[in-house]
Amino acid sequence: METHRAEPAVIELNGFLNALRCVIDCPKRMFSATLIEKNVDLNSTIKDIKNSIDERGRIIEQKKFDYQTTHQLFIDHIYKKISGTNTRGLDNLDWNLIEYYGLISTQDLEDGPWNRLVSQEHTTLRFLDNEGDEYILLIVEFSDFVVLTQLGLAWSEK
Repeated sequence: METHRAEPAVIELNGFLNALRCVIDCPKRMFSATLIEKNVDLNSTIKDIKNSIDERGRIIEQKKFDYQTTHQLFIDHIYKKISGTNTRGLDNLDWNLIEYYGLISTQDLEDGPWNRLVSQEHTTLRFLDNEGDEYILLIVEFSDFVVLTQLGLAWSEK
């Protein structure tokens, strides 16, 4: 089985998000990144993702976000939960997180669009799982795949 050219970079992003999840003391794997090869078009891929969510919860809303709105999500749901870290440390975490999407963009098309998280809008799906925990999925589109980034917004301390 052949590995998609961008899979190694997405795996690194997934590990980075998991480490951040541990630092903010999230009790389960609510932070992740996955590469999903695009179906015929983005809308078809989003429909498949929504069907998958419906099997384990319910969708609350679907929106289009630009980079500024997405960046505010990272601030509110990751960086603000990291107490006692100096500003330079948070700036470095932020730079690394955003840079992963730039790395994935380069793996996609070396001479293609610069950092797709920053340079284009992307679809978001906010949902509750069957246990009542709240998530947002960022669907960042690339040439023949999407990166599905999951962020936990609220969870119970079970």
